[in-house]
Amino acid sequence: MSRDPARAATQFFGGRVCLDFANTLDWRTSNDPQELIPDYAALLSWSERRGTLPLAATRKLKARSASSEAAAAMQKAYDLRRDIWTISDALRGGRGADLGLVNRLLAAAPRQPDLVRQDRGYRHALAGIDVTEPLWPVLWSLTALLASDDARRIGCCEADGCGWFFVDESPNRTRRWCSSEVCGNRERARRAYAKRKGSA
Repeated sequence: MSRDPARAATQFFGGRVCLDFANTLDWRTSNDPQELIPDYAALLSWSERRGTLPLAATRKLKARSASSEAAAAMQKAYDLRRDIWTISDALRGGRGADLGLVNRLLAAAPRQPDLVRQDRGYRHALAGIDVTEPLWPVLWSLTALLASDDARRIGCCEADGCGWFFVDESPNRTRRWCSSEVCGNRERARRAYAKRKGSA
């Protein structure tokens, strides 16, 4: 992740929609975490950048960004994000996911709709009617992750204070950073400085 919240909000290192959503709290394990989706408009912007909503649905939902329903949806978003943290921490620690929690989340979501083509990719054909629609692709991504072998490949960035999750797709499961170019470079520089200072 980046120290710049605007830049961090455009960085998708998790490898899966649900983990990228978990990473919408920058510096999650630090003393000064930075919220990347502070309101419903920011949630829609994140969904648009991540490509989880059709453009037509996004436009409809933007008109309701200031509503009380949108504010309530944000609380559900934060609850879902917290639940993904809990599940991801359990899996990367070699423990099982709380399926009671997962299945309760699923019970509140609709079935997955058809797909529509957009640009060079595909989106769920969400209609922009329900303000909680941005959360549904996140939940579907979580269940797809749990139902795959990738559930055993969840890792967490080792950089001090980062806390971003990812699917470790390296051949030997040796990935250590959310991004080698961002946190990896920062940590290598920090350790090199500490070593030089210690030698001095």
